[in-house]
Amino acid sequence: MKLHELLQYDRIVIQMHNDPDADTIASGFGLYLYFQAHAKSVRLIYGGKREMHKSNVIQMVRLLEIPVEYVRELPEEPELLITVDCRYGERNVQKFHAKHIAVIDHHPGAKQIPGVEMYDIRIYGACTTIIWEMLEEAGFAVSSSERLSTALYYGLNMDTGGMQEIAHPKDKDMRDELEFRLNQTVLTLLLNCNLSSKELKIAGRAMTKVDYQEENRFAIAEAQRCDPNILGIISDALIEVDMVDVCVVFCVLDDGIKLSVRSCGRETIANDFISFIVAGIGNGGGHERKAGGLINQDLMKEAYCSRYGAPEKNMSRMAHRLLSDRAAEYYDTQDLIYTQTGKVPDLSGEPVYEKRRLPVGYVKATDMYPAGTKVCVRMLEGDNIYTVTEDTYFIIGIEGEVYTNEADYFFAHNDPTDKPYEIRGEYAPTIRVAVKTLEQIEEEQAPKTLQDYVKECIPKEGGLIHARRLTRRTKVISPKRSNYLLGEPGDYLASRVEDPKRQYIIQKDIMERSYRPVSE
Repeated sequence: MKLHELLQYDRIVIQMHNDPDADTIASGFGLYLYFQAHAKSVRLIYGGKREMHKSNVIQMVRLLEIPVEYVRELPEEPELLITVDCRYGERNVQKFHAKHIAVIDHHPGAKQIPGVEMYDIRIYGACTTIIWEMLEEAGFAVSSSERLSTALYYGLNMDTGGMQEIAHPKDKDMRDELEFRLNQTVLTLLLNCNLSSKELKIAGRAMTKVDYQEENRFAIAEAQRCDPNILGIISDALIEVDMVDVCVVFCVLDDGIKLSVRSCGRETIANDFISFIVAGIGNGGGHERKAGGLINQDLMKEAYCSRYGAPEKNMSRMAHRLLSDRAAEYYDTQDLIYTQTGKVPDLSGEPVYEKRRLPVGYVKATDMYPAGTKVCVRMLEGDNIYTVTEDTYFIIGIEGEVYTNEADYFFAHNDPTDKPYEIRGEYAPTIRVAVKTLEQIEEEQAPKTLQDYVKECIPKEGGLIHARRLTRRTKVISPKRSNYLLGEPGDYLASRVEDPKRQYIIQKDIMERSYRPVSE
């Protein structure tokens, strides 16, 4: 669905979910300004049993002059009703009638909703990112509006635990694009009016009722219904307890079970942990130390019944038991390999594979940035930070993954060409300066796309490896990496024939496309 397709309608109502939060308000505001700029009759509304009461959103609406209306009925049926950050017909969305209905949302779930004709559902960290992307695609310059930039940035901040739970690169792109174009004074005021005295008591009660798995140094706590941002405050405090390496704090909301995860141990990355415990029942993401997610209540009930039989009547007890057991399963079903000890599995008896001569991409890093520049490489799998040297080469794999080679290694194993290379994948990798100087900020240096620089290279013949197919989740932990390499069942543990101690993970799809048994 494209925004210009909606310009055929003249009377438009944008509906937020009941008891609006910052994400739905900012998303609706972006659409409001777009349709207003095209001379449409447009309203931004919400319904429900009560008017919004949270101090931060009341301040947001006032400081950014957002034309929000609380309504119980629509006397005149609009030509188009658009729900943002929610779906028409859901429990937390008052039902209004309209001639045509569209949905823009970032939560997982079924897309087929009775009466809804148009959808744009993208599983991002916040709905504001979808709106930002749609506005940019429509040629509407978001960054030229300080009010809108501030609103969208704040909406993303609040839905991702203070930017700590961001997983998708598009969320990061919007954050980076807007952070120097917003009203910092207003943002500071909003960021410091999020905790009420009632919520302070909620945080205190949650900290007094913590379940602990001593063997795994894992803690789980439930908070009463509260703004999801409060969960991050609680989990930040809980992870500081000396006997806790990983923690989950959750609360039951109308649209699902919201989670906040923290990790400080080397063996567990927060975004990996959240992905495991919400698999099949929700979505989650973040980075190494902080992550968050949302569980769909219906999917959780199905998973609970499949595992335990009849469901609990109490939703919080059901969530607590399922999350606790999935966390224990996470630790029980994994193998850890520490490369620094030298005590790694013996792969010498495993089948030998040869790398196929499939083209991959390469870029000499100094063709993009001067030596000494610290850069952030952004790809679908996450961000990686590198310092550019004269010997750095960026390699782009067959799935669009990006990693680096030093010059000697690169030329020893590849035949570079001057032929352009087409990068494949859902997200085109970008590179930007990771630590900006004031001059660079003022110059508004845009990210650079690897596609504009990449050329093709062909792996040399040879490159033999031993590889074993994994039957359990396996983590390869190396002192050279801040995180671990993760392999799922079906992936491969591999090492070069000439260097058996240097072990790594090759994903199943990449293995099957990039390597062949030497017997072929």
